[in-house]
Amino acid sequence: MKRNIIIVILLMLSSFFGSCITFRPKHVFPLDNQVEFIHLCKGIEDSGDLLKPVDIQSDFTSKDDHINCFIKLKDVSIKIRLRWKWYSPDRKMFRDTGDVIVNQDEEYLGVVTAYDMLQLNPRSKNEGQWTVVVFMDDKFIGRKTFQVRPLKLKGRSRLTSHFNIG
Repeated sequence: MKRNIIIVILLMLSSFFGSCITFRPKHVFPLDNQVEFIHLCKGIEDSGDLLKPVDIQSDFTSKDDHINCFIKLKDVSIKIRLRWKWYSPDRKMFRDTGDVIVNQDEEYLGVVTAYDMLQLNPRSKNEGQWTVVVFMDDKFIGRKTFQVRPLKLKGRSRLTSHFNIG
């Protein structure tokens, strides 16, 4: 009797341990179209193989005639669509690039750099907090906010009033 109980217990334990779930992890490959960074900058260097952002910052002045939103992607092997949407301080869309096609031939590209430029109109009131939102294939990939501040005059400013009394 004890022997039968021990056999039943061993069979139950062996079936319990024999029915464990096992799996083999998939090989981990790097993801396509990885965003390395998104920067706001005043200029773009075009002297080498790839574009590079120059004077990266998030504070600009009304003297600046344009602002660049620069993006660097890694491991691009399919055709992608990039899009920049710029919003003014009153939160209204100021500019939409529409889709910009990258890697039309669907070749493997280790690094891709791209940018969009926001032209500021010196006659318009540009001051305040702006936002640019970047999309890849209609999916949000990043947002940057930046300030456009009024140009500060160097030194003291004098206010002179002229009156004619007569």
